[in-house]
Amino acid sequence: MFNLKLRKRPVEQNSEHEDQEHSDDVPMPLTSHLGELRKRIVRVIIVIFVVFVGATVIEMELDQPILSAFRSPLDLRNIPLVFIQLTEPFFTYLRIGLYASLFLTFPYLLGQIWLFVRPALYAKERKAFWPFILLSYPLFVGGGLFGYFIVIPLGYDFFLGFENEFTLPTLSMASYLSLTIHLLFVFGLVFELPTISFILTRLGILNANWLRTNRKYSLVVIFIGAAVLTPPDVFTQTLMAGPLIILYEISILVSQMAGRNTEKPEPAIPKVQEQQSEK
Repeated sequence: MFNLKLRKRPVEQNSEHEDQEHSDDVPMPLTSHLGELRKRIVRVIIVIFVVFVGATVIEMELDQPILSAFRSPLDLRNIPLVFIQLTEPFFTYLRIGLYASLFLTFPYLLGQIWLFVRPALYAKERKAFWPFILLSYPLFVGGGLFGYFIVIPLGYDFFLGFENEFTLPTLSMASYLSLTIHLLFVFGLVFELPTISFILTRLGILNANWLRTNRKYSLVVIFIGAAVLTPPDVFTQTLMAGPLIILYEISILVSQMAGRNTEKPEPAIPKVQEQQSEK
């Protein structure tokens, strides 16, 4: 009897530990989950719509503050923006309001997603995802700022340098805004690489040794991705590939630190069990 109790105790402790890891997962019917999801979607839509209306009104009534910030490389050369179609300015303002709304409300969207999925996650999964929730937005903003202050001035100045007495630039509002937003979004996205590396490492999908071993293949993928995500010129591709290589090396360090935290020492075998095995 004494031996049986010793053998059962680790099983009971493991089951209690698993229950503690998943203690927030309260069984709910499908209709309750759908109702919770609908409530959070409605909240997000309302917040996005309110900010969208406010950003659009500000852009139309206060001398285009957002478009003026994007237009700064053109102002250095006194190049105006034109509109080719009659409705182009109106829909450009709407797009600016939508982009500004999505950018400003993104932290709220992440918070609502986290509150919805958090009860269904194990403790290990929560520890893997909370850095992404906290750091994804600052890193995205950092990537956008890098694109705005470094890449766009250098890249646009390079392309506008082809202006001469025979060729004059005529840039439409819609095309210029699309290119600028595309570049800012792409640079914000690639700056998420360290957080993605952290999550995959904590989940056991990735490790630092794999990243080091496949570094040469990753460099090829980086340059191919830079060619796909940027305009078809070597200059802009290089401006994106350079930060990506640096971020890849940072991701290796992040993966190495995350891997150390996931390593747990093996539990020691009780002496009573060792004596029983010897008998």
